[in-house]
Amino acid sequence: MELLIVHVNDATEQIAVSDLLDQIPRRPKVLNALYVAEMLRTCAWRMESHDLPQELFAIDESISEKHLIKRDKAWMAISPLIEDDEILCNYLYGPVEGIVAELVESSGTSKKFITGSINRYFVMGGIKNSLLPQYFFCGKQFSLREAPESLVDGAINLASKPGRETKYGNPFRQVTQLDVDNIRKFSTKIRNGQQVVLEDIYKEFCGSYLSTVIKPKEAPDEDIAEPFRMVLDRRNLISSRAFKRQLNKIISRLDWIRKRVGQKNYERDHAGKTGVAHKGLRGPTSRYEIDSTVADIYIRYPFSNELLSIGRPIIYFVIDTVTGMIVGVHVCFHGPDWHGAGQALLNAFTEKVAFCKQFGVDIEEADWPCHHVCRELTGDRGTENSDKNLSSLVKGLIGVSIVNLNAYHRGDCKGTVEKTFDTAQKRAITYEAGRVEKVYRYEDKHASRRALYTYDEFMKILIKTILVSNNTSERINGRTFEMERDDVAFTSRDAWVYGLSNMMITPTISRDRLIFALLPEVKGTIRAQGVFFRGLFYSSDKFEKLKKIDEAKNFGRKQIAVRYTDCSTNHIWYRDDETRVLYQLNLTDRSEAYKNQLWASVMHRLEIVKGQLALLSEKRFTAEVINFMDLSRGEEQLKRNLKGLKKTKAKGIAAGIKERGAVEGIVQKHQDGKNMIAALSGGNTKTEMTQSAATNTWVDPTSVPYEEVYHG
Repeated sequence: MELLIVHVNDATEQIAVSDLLDQIPRRPKVLNALYVAEMLRTCAWRMESHDLPQELFAIDESISEKHLIKRDKAWMAISPLIEDDEILCNYLYGPVEGIVAELVESSGTSKKFITGSINRYFVMGGIKNSLLPQYFFCGKQFSLREAPESLVDGAINLASKPGRETKYGNPFRQVTQLDVDNIRKFSTKIRNGQQVVLEDIYKEFCGSYLSTVIKPKEAPDEDIAEPFRMVLDRRNLISSRAFKRQLNKIISRLDWIRKRVGQKNYERDHAGKTGVAHKGLRGPTSRYEIDSTVADIYIRYPFSNELLSIGRPIIYFVIDTVTGMIVGVHVCFHGPDWHGAGQALLNAFTEKVAFCKQFGVDIEEADWPCHHVCRELTGDRGTENSDKNLSSLVKGLIGVSIVNLNAYHRGDCKGTVEKTFDTAQKRAITYEAGRVEKVYRYEDKHASRRALYTYDEFMKILIKTILVSNNTSERINGRTFEMERDDVAFTSRDAWVYGLSNMMITPTISRDRLIFALLPEVKGTIRAQGVFFRGLFYSSDKFEKLKKIDEAKNFGRKQIAVRYTDCSTNHIWYRDDETRVLYQLNLTDRSEAYKNQLWASVMHRLEIVKGQLALLSEKRFTAEVINFMDLSRGEEQLKRNLKGLKKTKAKGIAAGIKERGAVEGIVQKHQDGKNMIAALSGGNTKTEMTQSAATNTWVDPTSVPYEEVYHG
């Protein structure tokens, strides 16, 4: 039972209600208010809100004229009853014969028309549009069959199948509630990330839910009786159109896009963006966004008489999120890597007058007033933005305290810098300048053969484009109440200057401190020979005074944090955490072979050296084994040769060792002297010795010339 309260009579404590479950609206019933209150108190009944069809609240301009005519006719017939409270109460709570008869006579309609209009008026909410023809209910009461209905012979009953009769071939059966449930289950199995072809999905559905498994019975032993699946006859299938219609009711068009492109691509390219990037930020320098992209242009090689290209450079942009100001730029041919990103940040944190002058662009400080360190830095999860590099930036203590890394493939999370790339490349690069076209035309020369700008020339036009963008691009979304009140202009530069002077406090950081903060930080080891870093040794006079090297020699090695640049192996830097003193360590003589080199070259060479040392170790091991075997054999031979010598049984030290050693020493000196004389006299040792003995007047006259005697 569902009763709709249509009127309350406070005087008689009666309530008029209409039964919503009646197929045809009937005259409202009268209930005692105390009875209704008791039923509600005992929870036999409960009070609920009732929603009317939205079509009843449509304005007349959106309703067809024929429906308005029918509504107005019914309203004119029953309005004397509705507009008079006394007549209305008599109708609801008393006899109705006289009232209905008067309405029939005054309107010139039938009694059935009057009572039907009144009852419909109350059931449909008691407003004028309640008398509209109930066209909006058409089709809403339709319900599908629970399952396909079979005839006595097993065929599918198609008697009540809606739609046109099939002219050619066998007809499909109608859709049932069982099919809808199966389609809903099947929709959860559709894989994401694929180009959806509904016809293929329909075939897959028929193979899964509209087929049967057949298993051969009483098959011979030599046959393999495996079951197989067979699609049912067409009379047992629903049509492709019916399947697609039901599937599209379950899966919306947005869900189809999400399945095709994937969740991340959908969030990046298809999801609505109602928020703003600067939400929660105080003003300029609160957050910078950094990113890199490959420029759509080939750069000309300047050191040749032939038109050659050196490739497409990588552009780094640093953008202020609040104002959209381009605060830093760097263009290079290496990377993306942290060196390029660090140079872009260094450019963002330092003044621009000298930077622009390098490329022939003369500006005033006010033209590009960006030389401030940000509080937050947002970037993507590229290879250059490693945890070590970003933590080094924060540890540099220059003011950057928060680093935000976006999810993979979510460039929309730093949309400010992404949009700046698109704008800058379109403005700075023309078709004639070697621009890379998205749609390549094979009849044209390749862009690398149309290179026009050198690196310096490209930097010049890029700087000019940045200046135009900063000083003319409108910035509307980031405006505050104070900016409107003070009539601040709409450009990024004006918003930047106003924000810095009224919202932010920006300290000045020295250039050497900025450079140190942007260098990558890694671990080095203090050894007795110096600071060991990447296979090389470093030290300096100032660092040696800290006695850390002496401590490492006596108490063991210790790791420290050092910073380096990949441009040179000559120096590394160490900062004492307690005193904040910066020490520059120089390459020692021990590692002089790798001086004035790029780290990439040195690391490559050290890998080669490791391989060579490994081969040398293998060679040394083989030689030592052979030498050990040779010594062992020689020792065994000597033992065999000494078997005939007389041996004493004494165990103490042998007597006469010093005397025999002295005699052996004299013999060695004589042999050494003979070799020296032979070298000085051209090698005639025997003649030299004879002449010397003959002319020596102080020797023993009875002595005879010494002749060399060989033993063994």
